[in-house]
Amino acid sequence: MEKWKSQILIFYAICAFIIAYPFFAIKYFETSIAEKLFVKYLLLPIFICLFIIVPKFYYAKVKPLDNNIPKTIFKEKRRDIISIIMILICSTGLFFGISFSLIITINKFFGKSDNTKIKENVEKYYPYISKNGRLRHYIDFRDPITQNTIHLEVYREYKVGEVFEKQIAYGFWGILYSTK
Repeated sequence: MEKWKSQILIFYAICAFIIAYPFFAIKYFETSIAEKLFVKYLLLPIFICLFIIVPKFYYAKVKPLDNNIPKTIFKEKRRDIISIIMILICSTGLFFGISFSLIITINKFFGKSDNTKIKENVEKYYPYISKNGRLRHYIDFRDPITQNTIHLEVYREYKVGEVFEKQIAYGFWGILYSTK
């Protein structure tokens, strides 16, 4: 295997670990603030960098491996453009996962976490069945400090009006999380 291919595989393995870590190490965490931070501060710079890097990578590393070159220049250029767009979309998704997970992980490990006991009424309950058939439970409740609505994935069904009680911490970014 060529050196750059093994480096790409190592890169993907590291990315998979970074993306998966908070989902296994942190039991509860708020997603909306992390998504807003990504969109507000990271999406455009990541997309611009990838928009510059991806075509260079494609023409230097991927295109020379192509043995089945179309007979017309139009078809070849169309194929190149579609390939670059697909790599750009997939890379943006990959960096979204990395950035989102790093925001959640940094929220837990950096700075001082303020522990608080949440004891609030559930305002909304959302059951959701994933495409794999797994039932997920989401609730909305008021943050007792900021009075913002918190959307949180939980591990059991709640009734509207039922009290959600949990020892939770506010991390570095002000995102709620709990490891218990």
